[in-house]
Amino acid sequence: MKKRILFYCGLISLGLILGACSDFLQKDPPSSPSESIFWQKKSDFDNALTACYSSIIDNGFTSEKIPCFDNLTDNALCQFDETTYGRTKTMIMGDIYPTTDGFVSDVFNGSFKAISRCNLFMDKLEAYEGADISEAERTYMIAQAKALRAYFYHWLFFCYKEVPVFTHFLSLEEQYQPKASRKEIYDQIMKDFSEAAAAFNDDTYMDAPGRFTKSACYAYMARVEMFNAYSDENGIPTGIAKPEAMKKVIEYCENVKGYTLDKSLRTAFIESQQMNSTEMIFSARYAAPNIKNSGNIIYCAWSCTMIQRNLVDAYECTDGKAWGESSLTVPVDEELITSITADKDAVRAESEKLFVNRDARMRASIIVSTVYRFPELPDYPDNAVIYDANPGFTGFGVFRFIQPFKADEIPYNQIVGADFNLMRYAHVLLMLAEAENEANGPTAKAYEAVNQVRVRAGQPELPKGLTQAELRGKIRNEWRIETVLEGWRYFQLKQWNELKHVPAIIAQEKPYTVAAKYEDRFMFWPLPQAEIDKANGILVQDPAYK
Repeated sequence: MKKRILFYCGLISLGLILGACSDFLQKDPPSSPSESIFWQKKSDFDNALTACYSSIIDNGFTSEKIPCFDNLTDNALCQFDETTYGRTKTMIMGDIYPTTDGFVSDVFNGSFKAISRCNLFMDKLEAYEGADISEAERTYMIAQAKALRAYFYHWLFFCYKEVPVFTHFLSLEEQYQPKASRKEIYDQIMKDFSEAAAAFNDDTYMDAPGRFTKSACYAYMARVEMFNAYSDENGIPTGIAKPEAMKKVIEYCENVKGYTLDKSLRTAFIESQQMNSTEMIFSARYAAPNIKNSGNIIYCAWSCTMIQRNLVDAYECTDGKAWGESSLTVPVDEELITSITADKDAVRAESEKLFVNRDARMRASIIVSTVYRFPELPDYPDNAVIYDANPGFTGFGVFRFIQPFKADEIPYNQIVGADFNLMRYAHVLLMLAEAENEANGPTAKAYEAVNQVRVRAGQPELPKGLTQAELRGKIRNEWRIETVLEGWRYFQLKQWNELKHVPAIIAQEKPYTVAAKYEDRFMFWPLPQAEIDKANGILVQDPAYK
């Protein structure tokens, strides 16, 4: 008997759309517009599509909580055990059960709520006969909804072993849906993205900020195909690449057009500069003061994410050699920088030595804990602002997307509207480099793609003559330091089958560590127990969590 699942259906009908956009709530009649007064004109559908896109921000795991996925890796640790941070502090210690809240339940519930919004939107648009929506506009709107549906299914594909797949809004009579195989989920994702891409023109993200484009669809097809390329016939990641699937990744990456790397490492992350970015392909779109994010609060004022020393050591010196091996290495007093009793100023000063002669991405991404130096403010780099209201314990903190503030300003009070990047051209280049190396070996194409990312950061090109295995290691390290705090590392460790190594790495951390734990079943999360309970026993849990 097929496994079935209780899901969002007619009980929430219009509320899925109407409850997500303040424009709808401002209408005068009932508390929420009914079928009789909504879906009556083009502006209703415009607002409804905006409400569908609001799911990206409404679901923190696709916006301001994305950096917290690094707390499940060798990059960072979480300071607090709260759902605000995805419950990542205890997840890394093995707290992954059907009753676990935070990411384990939020990705499932939030993704399906967004998918239902998209399905309802498309059902209503296909039935709409008004002359105020042209065929071209209708096609564009449907494509947007399909791309967004695929986007949320790709989250489910990465996080859970099996979930239902449905492409219309469910009525009460059909509220129970069978769980699909991983291949069926994959097929639906690729179908939606492919059909959406075919309907879009060649506009870039800055031509249509906040919306999917043809290139964004191809970039996500590459990402999903990459995950699939490292999986066995059942869709379970093994870390062993399938060359033919990697050739598809190459094709998708080469269909991403109209983008170049920003000259500055900060352009795509700073609110005042983002609209000038030539690199941003898709993002969680904010617009302060009405739509603001809590990035400066969560990662600066509260220091929820604490950078691990293992990540610090992953950055090369400016000559392209590893720290500790390069002649440019500046030695540090390890006992001092890991001391919990030494003078804080002395610890900071000693820790700052680690940043000397290092890859520019290191200072652009992380800081010595509580010491902020903003290139956008005068007198950089001699403009350090110390903000230690709630310092972390590892000695290093987050900087990548922290918005500038002065010494007399409090990050907690800032109104921040910067986008959180979800897909950048640097990601596409690294996918291209990785796929080319796995499919064809260390070719000129693989070198050219990864070297673009390195040279932008001021690093020398990789040496010629590397073996496939050596280039693989270099590319994977580039992924780590280029995409830190962007939510990629956790899922890449999954696809490479390397999550199992994280506990041993964390155990070596000083002065702060946790008792990290890994089990094979953690490759995918359990379905939320609350959803099983709603199904009155019809929904069957992933056997690994029974």
